[in-house]
Amino acid sequence: MLAELIRSWGQMDLPENCDVRFLIVENDSQPASRGVVEAAEPLGNGARIDYVLETEPGIPFGRNRAAREAIAQGADLLAFVDDDDTAARDWLVRMIDGYRRSEAVLLGAPLRIDPSVEGLSFWERLMHDNVGARYRKKEERAAARATLHATNGTTIVTNNWLGETSLFSREGIWFDEATRYSGGEDSKFYDEVRQKDFRTGWVKDAYVYETVPKARLTFGYQYGRARDQAITHFLRKIEEQPMKRWGLLVSVPAKMVGALFLAVALPFTRGGTLLEFARTTGWIAGRLGALMGRRSKHYFNTTGH
Repeated sequence: MLAELIRSWGQMDLPENCDVRFLIVENDSQPASRGVVEAAEPLGNGARIDYVLETEPGIPFGRNRAAREAIAQGADLLAFVDDDDTAARDWLVRMIDGYRRSEAVLLGAPLRIDPSVEGLSFWERLMHDNVGARYRKKEERAAARATLHATNGTTIVTNNWLGETSLFSREGIWFDEATRYSGGEDSKFYDEVRQKDFRTGWVKDAYVYETVPKARLTFGYQYGRARDQAITHFLRKIEEQPMKRWGLLVSVPAKMVGALFLAVALPFTRGGTLLEFARTTGWIAGRLGALMGRRSKHYFNTTGH
C-alpha cells in the first residue's frame, strides 16, 4: 500500500507557485520501508521525496515528527494522508486552491474507498460495500454542512488534511502523544484549533482513496475499531465533564434497542446494516468499557499487511 501511495504522488499534478516535497515517516525500530521509498525515486512529476525513521512507537509521535521535519525545512504548510491511501491526480492542486481561497488555517477533504480487491469472500465483499456506503454518507453530509469557510459538524482528520505549520511552531498545538496507541489524536488536534477560534475549512472535491485490506473487512475488526474509538472519545468527554457519564443511563439502552433492530434488519437489507450493527455494538462496549476505566490500544498491533 505504501508503494501505491508513492506511485500516486508521482502521478499528481503539482500546484503553481509551490515548492512541493513529499515525506515518509516510518514509525518502527528499523528502517524496513526505506527500500520502498528509494525504489520510487525519482518521482514522475519531479518532486522530491524524503524519508525519516521515528523510533518512538505510536501514531502521534510519527505525526509530530512530520511536523518537526516540515518546520525544519521552512515549510508553510503540511499535508497528511495515510499510508493506506492513494491521492487523486488533482488532489494537492485542489487542496492548495481551497487554502488560497479561504481564511482557514486547517482544511480537510473527503475520503473514498478504493474498489474491492480480488479474492474476497462473500462476507468480506459485503463488508467492503458497507464501508463504501458509510464513506459516501459521510462525504454527502460534509458537503451539505461544511464549506471552505466553516466545518460545522465535520471533524478534520489526518487521512486528508492540510494545515499551516504555524499551528505547531507558533501556537504550540501538537498531536497528543498520550494517545500513543488509542487513536483520536487528530480529532483532539482539530478541537484545539477550534477552541482557539481559528478558521477551518472543507475542500469538497479533493479526494484520497483508502485501500481496505482483507484483515479489516471482518465483523470483529469493525466492531473492535468502533469500540476503541468510543472508549477514546468518551474518556475525553468525561475527563472534561464528569457528569457526562450519567448520560449512559439513557444512551446505552437506546443503542441496545437500535442494535437489535439492525440485527433483525440484516436479511431485509441484504446485509446493508452489517457495518452499522458492528459499529453500534462496538459503541456500546466502548462506552461501558470507558466507564470502567479501560483504554484503547487499537494501534498497538499493525494490521493490513
